[in-house]
Amino acid sequence: MPRKGSKHPYKSRKDYTYTVKDIAELAGTTRNALNVAKVRGKIDPGDFRSVVSFLTRRIIDKRLKGDLFAPAARVAKKGGKTGSQVSSKRPKKAVGRR
Repeated sequence: MPRKGSKHPYKSRKDYTYTVKDIAELAGTTRNALNVAKVRGKIDPGDFRSVVSFLTRRIIDKRLKGDLFAPAARVAKKGGKTGSQVSSKRPKKAVGRR
């Protein structure tokens, strides 16, 4: 127990990590589109300032296109099929007794 009035013990810093998938999701693009932006020099995923400025530009562009309340990232359902997709498998024929 530290003495009264002494400094708090040293707390380690927290490290935060992000991936290219996370950046693409926040920007509302695919990973391939993000790679194209990287090749064109619009973003450097290793530089945090570059990532923040890229995401800021994407959000501003989306807002200027008309919908002021559009989410910055697309909301996608994970897994499962949509109702319009039909399975290509045929149902098994019922084998009945005669």
